[in-house]
Amino acid sequence: MTLTLLVLNQSMKKLPVSIPTIVIKLSLCTVVLTLVSGCGWFHRHTPWHKKSAPTSTQPSATATAAPAATAAPAAAPASPATPTPAAAATPANPPAASVEPVAPATDDEIRSVVSRVAKHIIKPLADGEYPAITNIADAKAAKAPEGINWNYPWGVALYGMERSTDVTGDKDVDNFVIQHDQICGRYYHWLAGLITQFGDEGKTFARSSRIRPLISLGNLDSCGAMGNQIVESLIRHPDQATAEEKEVVERIADYIATKQARLPDGTLWRPTSAGDDKTMKVGTVWPDDLYMGAVFLTRWGVYTHDARFIDDAATNIINQAKLTQDADGLWFHGYFINESQHAPYKWGRGNGWVTVTLVETLSAMDENDPLRPQVLDILRKQIDGLKKVQSPDGMWHQVLDHPEVWEETSCTAMFAYGIARAVNKGWIDASNMDVARRALAGIAKKVGPDGSVADTCHGTNIGGTLDFYINRPHDGDDPHGHGPVMLAGTEVLAGSKK
Repeated sequence: MTLTLLVLNQSMKKLPVSIPTIVIKLSLCTVVLTLVSGCGWFHRHTPWHKKSAPTSTQPSATATAAPAATAAPAAAPASPATPTPAAAATPANPPAASVEPVAPATDDEIRSVVSRVAKHIIKPLADGEYPAITNIADAKAAKAPEGINWNYPWGVALYGMERSTDVTGDKDVDNFVIQHDQICGRYYHWLAGLITQFGDEGKTFARSSRIRPLISLGNLDSCGAMGNQIVESLIRHPDQATAEEKEVVERIADYIATKQARLPDGTLWRPTSAGDDKTMKVGTVWPDDLYMGAVFLTRWGVYTHDARFIDDAATNIINQAKLTQDADGLWFHGYFINESQHAPYKWGRGNGWVTVTLVETLSAMDENDPLRPQVLDILRKQIDGLKKVQSPDGMWHQVLDHPEVWEETSCTAMFAYGIARAVNKGWIDASNMDVARRALAGIAKKVGPDGSVADTCHGTNIGGTLDFYINRPHDGDDPHGHGPVMLAGTEVLAGSKK
């Protein structure tokens, strides 16, 4: 492209100055600009802060009472006010006739995928020793539990495992989740006692454990997804619930409802978090946090029979939609509060977190809840947008409205889950189940015989350029893919049971 510009520039210099010459020069400039724009150079290199935000089309949220909010510099604006940037506009899709659409996956194929992934991530479990001690040296000598983990991808995976047993009937999978959570509960109770007994010395020791995020509780990633699956297990198996598990989820509920940072309108946000681009300032709202925060609030509301938590989740969805859902129904990957500007690209898994949160929240909302019509409208609008950018092979892309970018497994599974749930609940037409089944057909090609899941994007910050998302690693058997794949297959199969 640089060589083309130099050649054309030299050619124009040689032309004599005249009216026809000016016309020729203008024509050549037009050709160059067309070539540059068409090759995607602007898409890849235009700084995010040079791009303007779209005009939001979402209706205003109905005000509801939210838990206590952490002070923030200013309330988020009701909607952005500038035009949609060219770099974020949806490019034309390839002609539909160029590739034959994949056939929907069968029940047997889907069940095999779900079962393989669930068995793949089962680990040997061993409880620890939790003795009464008089010094930290004795605590360090005590046997720690084995096989447990505590992070948000693992929390989604455990939730997927729990749900998968509805269609596989696999008792080993069910028992693994129960035992895992009971061990985490006992371990936490012992570590919390050490903190009480030894103060900072006990806290330092506890923060070296495998459940360090639960001890620290510094953000939603540290607790929401894990807490959600524990509450689900308590709901499913009340006769096996332990006091230690209840202690854990009560701690998480208190953090999310009363301590996690919020904007004045109750929207969960990250006051000290910025994006990947160095020009991006701190103070962001993330679609990821709808799952990390709102899904737990929804499950907690179901468990405690308190609709205030479910409405808190619904209000967060509505508030975020006003900031980042575009006219095409798709969501931008975050919002910068201090700049009053959305992120420039529509990341696949960011939209996936939204889809899952929408259907989880709607499933728990009362039919007469005044917030329900708005949440349902947001879901339908997103699904309409997703259907337009699904690839013929059933997959969705890492950046949804850029079909030239690689296909990503976790977001494909999340969309399949949400669409299947919407069909099963009667929120959208039954014909949409084929959309979910075609997605499962694409996903099945990404799942190995051992249950490993390929082409899943690793953890991702808010990016400022298209290249940032293109270059995100998606090698290996990344854990972000396990839970969504099991959830998607389970929900599609649940429809077959009806």
